[in-house]
Amino acid sequence: MGRLDDYRTALLAAWPEVPGATLAEALDAGGPRFASFIIDHGLGPLWHARTGRDEFHASRLSAEALYLAQEHALHEIDAILERAGIDYAVTKGAANRLLVYENPALRPCHDLDLLVRREDRVRTAAALVEVGFKAHPESRSISRELVLSRSVVDIDLHWGLIREGRLRDDLTADMLGRRRRSSGVWMLNAEDALFLLLVHPAFAKHLAGWEMGLHRVVDIMAWLRSQPADWPAVRAQLERSGVSNAAWATLRWVQLLTARQDSPGLDAKLSDLEPGAVRRAWLDRWLENDLSTRTSGAHWARLIGFSPFLHDTLRDSVRALAGRRTAHKRSAADLEAFRELLG
Repeated sequence: MGRLDDYRTALLAAWPEVPGATLAEALDAGGPRFASFIIDHGLGPLWHARTGRDEFHASRLSAEALYLAQEHALHEIDAILERAGIDYAVTKGAANRLLVYENPALRPCHDLDLLVRREDRVRTAAALVEVGFKAHPESRSISRELVLSRSVVDIDLHWGLIREGRLRDDLTADMLGRRRRSSGVWMLNAEDALFLLLVHPAFAKHLAGWEMGLHRVVDIMAWLRSQPADWPAVRAQLERSGVSNAAWATLRWVQLLTARQDSPGLDAKLSDLEPGAVRRAWLDRWLENDLSTRTSGAHWARLIGFSPFLHDTLRDSVRALAGRRTAHKRSAADLEAFRELLG
């Protein structure tokens, strides 16, 4: 059985229509190695909920305990930032699980992603430090994010959606201006959340099996099944941002892994975003052979063989490369902005 088949089998627990007996057969056939594979790719709690098998019990307990700690921290942070007058939005897994999972604790989330305006980044970090979070700046990512931690809760504080230069324009302020209130916190609106759901895994996770995790594949499928969004508006934003190919690649990866399951609107969205024949053939070859996983130890291979094809034009690819260099050159200044906070 190939790696894509492993992914597809691991995802069976995400579909309510797949009977428990089928899941048990898959586990028995795969043995302990396959159970570990499922846990490593973020689906252990979901498999425990569907099968009750002991192999997944520890992963579910861990996920539920972390969820409770994260939700407590999230509502505390909401109150702090509301008092400070700082606009923020919870993004990615921590927000999506509240919207598309009947039991959000089944969706493991290692950290909480918060998006703020660039001009609010230091003030937000300072507010979090005052309630016990400790900042952990890294020069390679300080241009767009800062990790803060307290006990078991990690916060990824972002003031950019993805690495500088990937998008034609910075959409942070516009997205915060359209945010919505849900489950007692601020989130991106439906269209912006779907935009990020499709673009972020391609650039930040390279659509690699372990790095992206299968829980993010479930997020996308659950979103398409349950969340209404203005698709023409999302498609227009993808085109304006020069990342339609990235969104197509993400949806194509989802299609490859969920071909046996109902995928509402997936084929139509893929058709809307389809790249030219040569680019489509290359991306298909890359995904079908799981080359992002196979090149996990050679980042340069991804930068040459995958990332440039996720941009819509050569000019977009060149801008992304220039943005990478600019962020690197500016890292000392970005770290300096947090100097007083870090002591």
